[in-house]
Amino acid sequence: MVTRKHGFEKQVERSRCVLFDLDGTLYNSQPYSEKLDDEITKYVAEELSSDYENAKLLLEQRRKNLGTLTRSLESLGIDRHRFFVVMADRVNPSEYLSADPRVPMTLAKLRRYGFRIGLVSNSGRPLVEKILEALQMGSSNFDATVTSSEVEPKPSPEPFLAALKLLKCGRELAIYVGDRDEAELRPAKTLGIRTILLDPSGESTARWADAVVGDISEIPTTAKSILGTR
Repeated sequence: MVTRKHGFEKQVERSRCVLFDLDGTLYNSQPYSEKLDDEITKYVAEELSSDYENAKLLLEQRRKNLGTLTRSLESLGIDRHRFFVVMADRVNPSEYLSADPRVPMTLAKLRRYGFRIGLVSNSGRPLVEKILEALQMGSSNFDATVTSSEVEPKPSPEPFLAALKLLKCGRELAIYVGDRDEAELRPAKTLGIRTILLDPSGESTARWADAVVGDISEIPTTAKSILGTR
């Protein structure tokens, strides 16, 4: 069966899949986040011919109102594709990030349970590739990788639908794992995708989560309990 929605043709198969967010989910580094935010602010200041503090305040206001960085940048007239290229050039994730053995172990266990694995990131592909390299991972760790270089970023439905198409996975057999309830889990849930909130602090709101876990290693068992195995 083939259906069309939101501009994507989706072939519905019986594959089960888990879609992972990248930033804040497969890694979490405050020093890296601070470095990236600093470079983002500098770039916005340059593009708007503004000073650093005004650019920082404007970005904070836009992100609060619009929910995501990419939407905030585009509301300021900044091209996201050029932005992604510049950030990949200015930031070296390897200075801040390192391999986490829990991640490949989690992906391997999901595969043993019969799940295909997708990566859905709001970052651009150049920076995603550098982050994965810093984590000692690569595209070979995933059956599909979708970035904001190819589609509109979350909370748009486009990245979810693009990943499902590549994985040949029906929405009813898919699970999305992310760290942001409103910007990520809500749009996934609206599409009929099950959701897992990764919340190490145990303090996040989980209105749109089918399950909440505190550690990435809990995801295979949780996914299995939600969808079962083949």
